[in-house]
Amino acid sequence: MFNRFLKILLILFLVLPVTCKTSFIYAEEEEYEEEYEEEYEEKSDYDKCVYDKDKEACRAIAKNAQSSLKEIEDQIAAAKDNREAAAALASEYATKAESYQGEIDTLKIQIDELEERIEELTVQIAENESKVEALNTRVKKRMLETQKTMHFNGYLEFILGSKSFTDMLSRVYGVEAIVSKDKADRETLLSVIEQLNKDKAELDAAKVELDQKYEEIVAKQAELIAMQEFYEEEALRISEELDAMTEARDNIYNTFDDLREALKATGVTVSDGFVPAVHNSWISASVWNYDNDFLGGAWHLGVDYAASRGREIHAPAGGVVIRADDGCSDPGYLGSSCGAWISGGGNQVYMMCEVDGSIYGFIFFHLNTVYVSYGDYLLQDDVIGLVGSSGSSTGPHCHIEMYYLGDGELLDYLSMGWNATFSVGRGRTAYNNRCENGTPAPCILNPEYYLPAN
Repeated sequence: MFNRFLKILLILFLVLPVTCKTSFIYAEEEEYEEEYEEEYEEKSDYDKCVYDKDKEACRAIAKNAQSSLKEIEDQIAAAKDNREAAAALASEYATKAESYQGEIDTLKIQIDELEERIEELTVQIAENESKVEALNTRVKKRMLETQKTMHFNGYLEFILGSKSFTDMLSRVYGVEAIVSKDKADRETLLSVIEQLNKDKAELDAAKVELDQKYEEIVAKQAELIAMQEFYEEEALRISEELDAMTEARDNIYNTFDDLREALKATGVTVSDGFVPAVHNSWISASVWNYDNDFLGGAWHLGVDYAASRGREIHAPAGGVVIRADDGCSDPGYLGSSCGAWISGGGNQVYMMCEVDGSIYGFIFFHLNTVYVSYGDYLLQDDVIGLVGSSGSSTGPHCHIEMYYLGDGELLDYLSMGWNATFSVGRGRTAYNNRCENGTPAPCILNPEYYLPAN
């Protein structure tokens, strides 16, 4: 019994240190992993993407950069419009202010002429008043001298001293003529003064009117000049804002340049080829027309991949979602116009991909459920939604259209503000813009050549 007990103690003695040591090692590893995870979480998405090649971080930063780029491009476009509008208003007010200058110059000349004429009349009035005053003084002086030397008796002696009656009459008329001449001269001068004052009053009134008109026009011109200066300053302020916006946009472009290789390395924006979009599907209708028995052979610009409702739809290549909408109910019905961008397309997803140095656009119609949203960066084979029959549809399928947009890199096309319009048209116009006809990009392709059913 004792030997058995010793054997058990020996086993415990040998095993416990190993167990404790192992537990300690595991604890160290767990602690190290926690510290590593904490340090990794503290890293920015940029560092995770560029240095650690983290796909999700690349997606997040690319989406944010694209969203910021679109926002700032919109702001730049609006600012340019505002600057042009401000410059146009400044020019308009400058033209209006200049148009008043001719009238102001004319009024100034007229006012100067009136002031000169008023000054002349003032001088004439003063001269005539001086003449009247001189005449009055002369008459008064004569009367005083007459009173001194020829009082009444003297006047009678002057008259009665005539040598004959004729001489007497001459002397009487002579005295009266002298008196009458002084009176007539005085009345003439007073009449002239009265007319001069009347003319001056009219000129003063005209000058007051011209002065008022002059001040009003000068004030209007000053207002126009102030508005001109305001909009010139506004245009300058907007230009300064544009410089800041342009710098911010350039910083985003630099971010795109840094991201470019990281995004490629993680497979987010570029693929070596295409994968099937709808698994376990078959082609129920191909391009370019329906059979004449169906809708009169209407234009059909894509391939219908039939599958059971709820089957996953996959991204045929790595790329970015340009549009996504799930506002239509499923199932729809033949003739339904539901579809956010293309009538009857039901729930729709648009995406752009880069494959082997070429850029392709895809449209997916009639989805039951949409899993993606605008700006999402997708890896090849990511699920974008589920097969349905929304919009104008007779059964579950995914209608896929494919476009060739040109050669280059996806980020360059995105930075140009591509908006999924394709510029190819619909119906016969799109048919005439088939790539197989030699139409340059953008042109429409037959998806069946690239995305076989499987």
